[in-house]
Amino acid sequence: MSAEYPINENFFIVKPRRSDSWAWKCILKNHQQLRKGIRWKVGDGTNINFWLDNWCDNGRLVDLMGV
Repeated sequence: MSAEYPINENFFIVKPRRSDSWAWKCILKNHQQLRKGIRWKVGDGTNINFWLDNWCDNGRLVDLMGV
């Protein structure tokens, strides 16, 4: 699936295309439910953005702070 579909940091903003498979359309339709179950693994911190990544259900910290 990863060769055909964008399974990366942009997964949660992907919109289904008419040519997508039925299975992929179902995954995209339910991606918000998937997001609730995903957890961050910080590692060395090179792929983490403290202010712009969504750390909690309320949204990004930058939006919550009104910056």
